[in-house]
Amino acid sequence: MIGQIRLHTVDQTDLSARLAVGILTEDQLGRGVGRRAIRLVLGYAFAGMGLNRVDLRVLDFNERAIRCYKACGFQVEGRARQSARIGDRFHDDVMMGVLAQEFSSGLCVGKRA
Repeated sequence: MIGQIRLHTVDQTDLSARLAVGILTEDQLGRGVGRRAIRLVLGYAFAGMGLNRVDLRVLDFNERAIRCYKACGFQVEGRARQSARIGDRFHDDVMMGVLAQEFSSGLCVGKRA
């Protein structure tokens, strides 16, 4: 096992869910594993579950993850300023989302993160 990926907070009324990804094996970073896993989960979320929207939150300093999410069609939708305290520093959460119509139109392709 190199990490985990899951959909949670599934809302059947709004047809939405939140994505959580964690790659725990550092030597797997930058090899496209996360991007492939995200694409598989998004395909299932939209085609299999019939969702309209998947969103996520990522810490502002996690540039590698943000690039990966953008390559999978996620767009930055906002920021929760200083919402996470790590040690003695506060960091923003970047809120990102992707819609079914964006995923199916081929936006979830591109360069590796």
